[in-house]
Formats: sequence, C-alpha cells, structure tokens
Amino acid sequence: MTRTVETPAHPTRSYERLRPAMRLFYLWTLSRSRHVPSPRGRPTYRADSPDPDTVLLIGTGPTHGFGVTSHEQALTGQIAKETSKSTGRACSVDYIGDEMMNAGSARSWIGDHDLSLYDTVVVMLGLNDAVMLTPLDGWQRDVTTLVTDLTRRVHPTARIVLVGVQPVRSVTRFDNPFGSVADRHAARMNDITERIAAQHPSASYFRLPPGELQPGRPHGCETMYRQWGTVVADRVAPTLDVVRRGETVEHIGRTSVAPVVPERVAAQLEVARLAASVAAPAPVDPVVAQLEAARAAVARLEAEQAVAARSAAAAAPVAVAGPPATPAAAPTPAPVTALGTVPAPPTDTAPPARPRRALPEPTFEWSGAEKLVELASSGGSDTLQDLARRAEKEFGVDVAVVSLLDGKKLYYAVNTELLPVSIPRELTFCDVTVAADAPVIVEDARKDDRFKDNPYLDLNHGYFYAGHPIHSSSGEAIGTFCLHNTRPRKAKSVSSEKLAEFARLAELELQSYETAEGGHDLPTMYETREAAVAAAVSGRAPQAAALAQGVADAAGAVPVAAAAAAAPATPAPTRVGRHAAP
Repeated sequence: MTRTVETPAHPTRSYERLRPAMRLFYLWTLSRSRHVPSPRGRPTYRADSPDPDTVLLIGTGPTHGFGVTSHEQALTGQIAKETSKSTGRACSVDYIGDEMMNAGSARSWIGDHDLSLYDTVVVMLGLNDAVMLTPLDGWQRDVTTLVTDLTRRVHPTARIVLVGVQPVRSVTRFDNPFGSVADRHAARMNDITERIAAQHPSASYFRLPPGELQPGRPHGCETMYRQWGTVVADRVAPTLDVVRRGETVEHIGRTSVAPVVPERVAAQLEVARLAASVAAPAPVDPVVAQLEAARAAVARLEAEQAVAARSAAAAAPVAVAGPPATPAAAPTPAPVTALGTVPAPPTDTAPPARPRRALPEPTFEWSGAEKLVELASSGGSDTLQDLARRAEKEFGVDVAVVSLLDGKKLYYAVNTELLPVSIPRELTFCDVTVAADAPVIVEDARKDDRFKDNPYLDLNHGYFYAGHPIHSSSGEAIGTFCLHNTRPRKAKSVSSEKLAEFARLAELELQSYETAEGGHDLPTMYETREAAVAAAVSGRAPQAAALAQGVADAAGAVPVAAAAAAAPATPAPTRVGRHAAP
C-alpha cells in the first residue's frame, strides 16, 4: 500500500530525527521532578481593590512555578506586583495552565473561561514543545488557532502578548546536549510565533531572557520569577492605561529579546505613541464580522430602548400596561442582510470600554469538592494516599489516583506531585468512565479511537487506563478510582472485583467531605468509620459489613465484628457526622 506524504511547509532538519528520543527524555525529566516544589493552591493573585487592572497568564514551563510553593511567589504574583509598581494601580492576575499543558491542548485548558474580563492576556507556551521537538507545522497551526480564538473572545480593547521560549539550556534540567537540540528547535518556533503576532494588530511578541537562579535553587526561585515579572510588566504596563480608556490601539512595537534591565523611559514613550494612534480592528472572516456587528447592533438597540423607557417613565408617572403608545417611540431596527445579520457599524466608532468588575471566585457543583481540592493541594487525605499506594502495589501500575469531575474540570485527589491538581475534563479518560457510569479499561490509548488524537497523551504517555466510577451519597457519579500505566497492558491484568473494592473504599472517603444543612466542617476518619460500622450493624447487605471492615483496616481500627458485638441493639442513627444513613 502506497502512502502519500505531503511536503511540510517547514523543511525538516536532521536533528528532528531525534524526536522519539527527545520525547522519552522529556518524560524522564518529569519523573525526576516529582519532588520539586511547585505551587498547588488556587492559581491566582487577587489585588485588594474593587477595580484592578486584570491580566490572564496562559502557559507552561516558567509559568508553572517550579522551585516555589505559592503562586504569589511564582510568575503569577510577580507579574501582578511588578505591573502595579509601573502603573500605580492594583493588578489581579489569573493563571491557566500547567507543566502538562502544551500548545495543542491550550484551548481545552482555557475552555469556556470568560476572557472578556481581562485587559491583557499573556501567553507563554513552547518550552515542553521545544524539548519534545513538536513538528513546526503543528506548532504553527496550534498557535495560530489559539491566537485567533483569543482575539475573538477577548474584549476589543484587550491586548495579547505572546512570549517566546526562553533559552532552553537556562533551565537546569535541560542544561545538557538534549537541551542544545531543543534550543535549535525553539529558535525556529519563536520565529513562527513572532510572524503570527505580526498578523494580529492586538498582539505583540517578545522573548524571555535567561532566568537568574539563586545558589542551591536549581529549579527556580522567587528572584527569577521577580525578574521575569519585571520583564513582562514592562511590556504589559504601557498598554493598560490605553486599554482602561477603551481605545483600540496600534500594534505594540516588537523586539526579538526583551532586555533584563527595565526600559521605563521607552515604556513612557510607548504609552504616548499608543494613545495617539488608533488601528483598524483585527481581520476576521466575513461571517464572524457580521455576527459581531449583530451583537453590537443588539446592544445599541437595547441601550436606546432603555433610554426611551426612562424618558417615558419620567414623562408619565403612572405606568400604563400594554405596548408603547406610539410605534414611532421605538427605535428603528437596522436593515437585515441576506445572512440575517445587520451590517457592520461604521469603522470610526470606538469600541465600548471594558466593563470594570472584579474577577469571579471559582465555584464547585458537588458540595465536597472545595475541601477535597484544598486537601489535594497538600497531598490529599491520608486515607486516599494509602488507597493509592496499596492499589499501585496490588495492580503493579505506575500511578493509582482518585479523581473528581466537577464542572468542566477534573481534579486529582492524590498523587498531584506526578499529575496536575486539575486538567480539562474533556482531555481525560475519567470523563468517559463517569459518562458511562461503568468501569472502563483502555489497553492502549494510541489504538483507541476515543483517545488516540488526545494532545494530553503527548505529555503524560499514560497509554493504559482502568477506571471505576465513584458516586456521591445521592447516587450521582462524581469521579473515579483509576489506574494509569505508561506501557500498554491487557484488560485481564486488572481484576474488576478488586478495582471495584478500591473504588468503594474511596467512595466512602469522598462522601465524608459532603456538606449538609449548611455545614462545612470536615468529619474525622473516626466519624466516617463509625458510619460504616452503623451500616453493618443495621443489618444491611453483607457487602456493607465487608466495606466497613475495609475502612476500619485502612484506618487501623478495631475489627468491625468486635465493634458490632459491643454496640447496643438499637436502630441505626439517621445521621452520623455529615452522612445521611445508607
């Protein structure tokens, strides 16, 4: 069978033949980085101000914060603090991403996040793509798609700043011959990124300098992130005054490498130049332009109707039911085109200023999610950690983990030194398990039509998966107990009965986080164990006693049989701690 191979837009270089070896090298470095400190709390830095400037940081590599323990110390907090110094105003920064995010999966990580809330979006991708020698055609496609999507979703006045890949060998774990290969590839990737930025009037490009590491801090330190925060702030701060006034500005001047020394004077001149120039909107396809024009026209009509309503109310204190007295009082609708949308507004009309409002706090659907995620940021509960270790030994897999699916995200309850605290739900095996509400086993994801094109596989190499659903006390599937392995395995290598047993124990632990009647206290393991003992004593199904015994064993408690013998012959309580009776 002949195979047609298309000629790539970017010529292949001889070093790219090392791609399989470079991918294995990247996976090896990740495995050796599991004990390196990194932020595990909420990825945000919020200013104590009702009307701060707002920045969204999207990325991997240096944005992740290796070597420090909080996002305030990492680049998220440093950008906020250094930008505030430059503008004299408060600045809040949100972060989306992780070491396990790449250019191909970035849009999934962003999901339906409200991008219109931000004055500037800073994109710092490419370090892991450079090390894995991601094909340049794929890099160009993914970055182009990402920037186009960002341009359409941000407010018309917002800025997009693309940051080139830093010198790869400046990262300690890549300071070797493999890093030299990655540096060559990163230079070509940066050229592509700069050309993409040049095609979007709202975007700019610059490259990070090498980071300044402190002695004994090879993976990262607050000094390095403060240095980078200053460099980014020098690019972001000059535009924030213009953005705040609601002006669409001309393309920011671009340089290939940002200097380490802040250029305050140049920044002030840049502000003056930006304020004096107004550029045409970024080019979009005709259909999108018409849709945006329709939205703008609807907004204008609503505003006119509101003004007319206020005028009518002032003229007539007594409201009269029914339609307006005269049709002439209503605004005249704009003409409709063949596509059913109104024509575009005049190009000399300035876009409205972005509504000033505080960034929202995250919310959860399941009542126990917030506490579970909080505990996961510091390793997870002892019970879940013990279950994961026992399962890894029992099944001989690389990683066993408990997951929670809440909203558009999956949160890992344990093993977050190996896995992100959260990832987009649509990229996960567990999403299929919860949707089916049944066990799912994937022998080799590369050969499974559901997962073979998943960009997340390029980073975690978790080709084997076995998962069993976990339910809330109301019976809703909310997560999984699952096994991951980098090497493919046969389905028969995992006992479905044993996997279900581990899932039931994890399910009982997760249910102990649920709140009821407005309570938010976390019950102790003793209370959880007592609930299981009560279920066994009450004469329920035999598996309830076995489940209670398993929980007791995991917590080092006395045997359930002894507890049952000592218990008085009274009806089971209707509520123990925060549990409803089973």
